[in-house]
Amino acid sequence: MTAVFGRDALLDAFDRIGRAAAQAGTKLQIAVYGGSALMLASNFRFATEHVDVSKLEEPLPDWLARTVKEIAADNGWQDDWFNDGVAFHLSALADRAADHLEFGTFPRDGTPAGLVVSVPSAEYLLALKLKAFRIMDPVRGDTERLDILNLMRVAGIATVEDAINLLGRYFPVSAASSEKQQFLLRNMSREGAADAPEYPRRGG
Repeated sequence: MTAVFGRDALLDAFDRIGRAAAQAGTKLQIAVYGGSALMLASNFRFATEHVDVSKLEEPLPDWLARTVKEIAADNGWQDDWFNDGVAFHLSALADRAADHLEFGTFPRDGTPAGLVVSVPSAEYLLALKLKAFRIMDPVRGDTERLDILNLMRVAGIATVEDAINLLGRYFPVSAASSEKQQFLLRNMSREGAADAPEYPRRGG
């Protein structure tokens, strides 16, 4: 069974990566996507199974590969808990500055920072979730549905047409053939969304 982990555990892991980067004399800058971004920067997602990050150097630097492996072993997480598989699904139209927000630097103890973490804007993250639209997944579908509803509220998206227009900003090909998204948006349950969804929230 895949181990899930929460926000505090992920922040602690980032502290370890940041400390290792500083000791290696470098600074790693990553963007975090998907459920892990929501878990870090929202008040409506509380657990994840892995961390989707922007494209990493291949092969990983020795210090990073060793640290990620040690964190997995110490916490009982999957070996691939920290991976850049999401990079294939990102939008070439997304701007690194305009469509991302700096979340924080690590470690958080006042020592030199070795890790800078950004998260996508609510609009970009919503577009990514609309493109994938996994609400029919038998295991994660309801979580995906709630993520979409909450992000729509945060982004001020109230209609199906506005949602598809947002999708088209980042993924015009997907928006041009969005019959599935339109059907599911019109018919999915609106129950269970947060009363006051927040994204991003800062964390220390």
